[in-house]
Amino acid sequence: MDERAARDVVLARAIETTDQEHQLLRADEIRQAGLSARNMGHLQGGGDAADAFLSRRAALLLDALERRMPALAAARRPYRITVLASWALPPAGLVAGALTERIANPHRMDLLSLPLLGVLAWNLLMYLVLLAFQAIPALRRRRTMLLDHVWKPAGGPRRRRAPAALASAIARFSGDWHRLAAPLNLARARRTLHLAAALFGAGIAASLYVRGLIVEYRVGWESTFLGAEHVHAILQVLFAPATWLFQLPGFSLADVAALRFDANGGQPGGARWVHSYAALLAVVVIIPRLLLAGGAAWTAARLRREFPLDVGQPYYRKLLGALSPVPLRLRIIPYSFSVDEERNQGLQAVARAMLGDTAQATVGAGWGYGTDPEERPPQDLAGEPATVTAALVNLSATPERENHGAFLDALARALPGKLVLMVDQSSYASRLAGQADATRRLEERKRLWQDFGRLHQVPVTVVDLLDPPADVR
Repeated sequence: MDERAARDVVLARAIETTDQEHQLLRADEIRQAGLSARNMGHLQGGGDAADAFLSRRAALLLDALERRMPALAAARRPYRITVLASWALPPAGLVAGALTERIANPHRMDLLSLPLLGVLAWNLLMYLVLLAFQAIPALRRRRTMLLDHVWKPAGGPRRRRAPAALASAIARFSGDWHRLAAPLNLARARRTLHLAAALFGAGIAASLYVRGLIVEYRVGWESTFLGAEHVHAILQVLFAPATWLFQLPGFSLADVAALRFDANGGQPGGARWVHSYAALLAVVVIIPRLLLAGGAAWTAARLRREFPLDVGQPYYRKLLGALSPVPLRLRIIPYSFSVDEERNQGLQAVARAMLGDTAQATVGAGWGYGTDPEERPPQDLAGEPATVTAALVNLSATPERENHGAFLDALARALPGKLVLMVDQSSYASRLAGQADATRRLEERKRLWQDFGRLHQVPVTVVDLLDPPADVR
């Protein structure tokens, strides 16, 4: 799924999950869009059926809504300042480099030019920073958050004219999209900044050559504290990469000593040093930055073609259930939990809410409190067909690391990425009914289990099996 299709899918999801009262999209519109997208897939065939179905369905829904509410176009096809910046910054870097007067002063080339040395030092510092970002994950996350905040689509004024229901949906979409598109936005930012830096260096080199066509450089150096031997050592280290790569002629201590600025203003014959500085800019700035820009451009193009959208989330699983030739199955593994008939019916409703109207829930053999995972290894579950496996616990219980935690860890190892923790609140809500602090205590217990699920890296879904929801997220 490419970026444009993924944007529509995420926007449609935000609208559907926010518009609970169907102020924007009618229930029959949503149902008809799903049927039409599925039928179009049967006719066209080929490609990834799941991605194609989601993108076609989203396009049908958004096209219909945009005809009624043109303000939706600002979210579907935003005017991004960053697009203009990606085109404007590289040429601006070239012009800024070409206009750097301090590096190529008329009739004089200073071998110890601070602006030029500053450009080289800045780029070397940036390479060290990039290496640090790669080596330290915490820095990499902070960089992503910062650039994602800066690299935002514009369009706020147009969005404010949208109806309240649409504005709420777009606000949710904006947060979801910025989080999902952070890797793509980072790649685009890196591509633009590296290319601008490369062209800045190229502009400096071009300025040296162009000015050298119409003036004669007087080459030299001057310093209060450095002698000829110090300057010779500095220049040898500075020009070593360019001299080696481009096989440029070297220079002796006597050559450097003869170039010290005096009353006559230095020595003529600056072509040699123009070539040396241009080669140095190519080695330190232009070539590395172009390589980094090329790598970032390749990453951005790949992410744009194959946008990383997780279709394993409950919303997408429910929609994709319509494509399955057999009913999807929610496997329930209770822990210290007895599932009666009424709650079994509630589990069937939860399965349909999670996986679509044809989904079924099957309750497996439960685990007793304190069961040792080593005495009852769950590896055999991996061979049983199931779309999603839910470990079912009671909200009345207090999560314990040595019992509930061992149970979750054992299932997570046997079913990596296919396990959710389902917490039933029906018994606990019934026990608290009528108490003054019932709502507070219920929320506190929910947060306790949600924190427990995050600790064991298992998604948590809180349900009421005596009053099952129409949708599960």
